[in-house]
Amino acid sequence: MKESTEKKATRLAAIDIGSNAVRLLLAESYDLETMSYKKLKLYRVPVRLGAEVFSTRKISPPLYVKLKKALKAFRLLMDVYEIEEHKIYATSALREAKNQVSIITNVWEDTGLQIELITGQTEAKLILSSNDFPYLDKRFSYLYVDVGGGSTELSLFNHKKVAESESFKVGTVRIFLGKDKVTEWKRMEKWLRKNILQENPLAILGSGGNINRIFKRARKIPGQPLFYRELKKEYDTFAPLSIHERVLQQDVTRDRAEVIVPAMDIFLKIMDVTGIQQVIVPKVGLADGMIRLMISERQKHLKLKTKANKSKIKSQS
Repeated sequence: MKESTEKKATRLAAIDIGSNAVRLLLAESYDLETMSYKKLKLYRVPVRLGAEVFSTRKISPPLYVKLKKALKAFRLLMDVYEIEEHKIYATSALREAKNQVSIITNVWEDTGLQIELITGQTEAKLILSSNDFPYLDKRFSYLYVDVGGGSTELSLFNHKKVAESESFKVGTVRIFLGKDKVTEWKRMEKWLRKNILQENPLAILGSGGNINRIFKRARKIPGQPLFYRELKKEYDTFAPLSIHERVLQQDVTRDRAEVIVPAMDIFLKIMDVTGIQQVIVPKVGLADGMIRLMISERQKHLKLKTKANKSKIKSQS
């Protein structure tokens, strides 16, 4: 019988614990060399950690139970999909929670899942490492903007490297709760004027669930820019409406209805300061960067193993 030469896929999972939602990305990779992978499924649960942390600085027992249930469900899904490796990263909300240590410890004891806290800069680098931007003009620089529930990550980059990067405590859940601070907005504006204006980036590379939703509403296709006037039109549509009206009239979920206007506010203010008139939305996020990181680590391990085997054979000959 002829042996099959078909490559076996490596199945990986990334869990992103954000301020507004917890996401699970399931993917499989057939070729470690090319770093390519196929997304199998993306699950999103609006746990809303930031709603408590940005007000009380803690995660309450009832909210912890909600987080635990979401992670247990994700673990079962990973078992069903026969995931070989996974990573779990938490960002702004858990990073700022005073009881973060007990939460991480309890999650490990209750679910067997290990959470890692990462900085805003690490989050930005992981997303940009996806490098899934074939339609960008490599002659120009770009301003990467990732708007999350608790923070906004800004990075100036081109096809070679990230030149400047900074994280700001200006996020959609934080704004919705009225917990954003004028000093942080001013710090972001100062950073933009210092690092971005003279570089004159061609466009913003927008990341986050809200800008993805707006991009979809504008009926854009990958590679097409979302222009300032189009973003402003969406803002003018949503801003006058109540949360309830946004849900009923604009076909969005309640948790999205609460944060979509703050997200547009952030993008529009950044565009006002920098003069950039277009946003490109590649629809990649932290989970994509986590998948690529796992593939990269496996690639390095494979190379080291191959090198060790060659050395062993050479020593025996």
